[in-house]
Amino acid sequence: MQGTSFRFQKRKEGNSELELWIRRLLTPSIKFEFFPCVYEGHYLEVFKIPAAVGEPTHFKNTPYIRFGSSLTELRKYPQYIKAIYNSQDDWSAKIIENATIKDLDREAISLAREKFKEKMTGKPFFDDIDYWSDETFLDKAKITLNGKITNTAIILLGKPESSHYILPSVAQITWKLDTEEKAYEHFEIPFLISVNDVLKQIRNVKYKFFPSNQLIAVEVQKYDPEVILEALNNTIAHQNYSYFSRIIVTEQTGKLIFSNAGNFFEGSAEDYTTGNKTPQRYRNRWLADAMVTLKMIDSMGYGIHKMYKSQMQRFFPLPDYSKSTMDEVVLEI
Repeated sequence: MQGTSFRFQKRKEGNSELELWIRRLLTPSIKFEFFPCVYEGHYLEVFKIPAAVGEPTHFKNTPYIRFGSSLTELRKYPQYIKAIYNSQDDWSAKIIENATIKDLDREAISLAREKFKEKMTGKPFFDDIDYWSDETFLDKAKITLNGKITNTAIILLGKPESSHYILPSVAQITWKLDTEEKAYEHFEIPFLISVNDVLKQIRNVKYKFFPSNQLIAVEVQKYDPEVILEALNNTIAHQNYSYFSRIIVTEQTGKLIFSNAGNFFEGSAEDYTTGNKTPQRYRNRWLADAMVTLKMIDSMGYGIHKMYKSQMQRFFPLPDYSKSTMDEVVLEI
């Protein structure tokens, strides 16, 4: 063993730190780790790079694959591309073997049944919903899987003390007041109920203004409650729970900032503003399906479009995703 004179953290690419330069050009963002160490008196630098899951990793918009010491373009090997796309592991559908229905919140289950009925109005089985057992209902709503408790069930309906089942992942929403006054509060599962508690925490005063060519004032709330819930539910549905991060809602004097871990899983925010793009894949498919059946989100990609439309109709600034990074989605309203 010879060791190395290479020093990753001291290298630059142009005027940028090498690490920052590499991370900026990787898509989707991957959490590669760097470990400098000394072994048998020799200096080594070890890099831990996760395998591509769900979609190929691109550098400068080109996907690559390594065979031994050779690096080549992945596009030459369609069989490997197919294998990567078929490798998506849906964390939200994973079964928690030791959890039971007793770990779910009774009030949350009752509310979920109400929302499910609203969604299924007109379905042939609508009149039977009230007679289903909780176990049958949870399976039908795609919350549990063959009677087994999933990560989705814990996130949406779990008792606060049941959050340990999904460790080291985190299911928590933090509201933070960042004005002349400072305050914060953490909101735990079940998220089906917690989202409304977060909504109540936000100070939503009324504004009065005079539209063009009108002499009568129009009074509107500072924030459309449906926009807040849409933004908040999107953070839950699309959070990358492998980052072990909480969702943060920051309330400033003139805006709300929603941030969740992970980048846009398919496309960018701009792709969804017109309401014409329908996502083909979800990071958390099972969770997204459950949230659709509970009327928390829309499955057709209209959510961002509805937020834009609401803000425009109220003569308020449009939602802004410009501060998002490859590791985090940031929405300012």
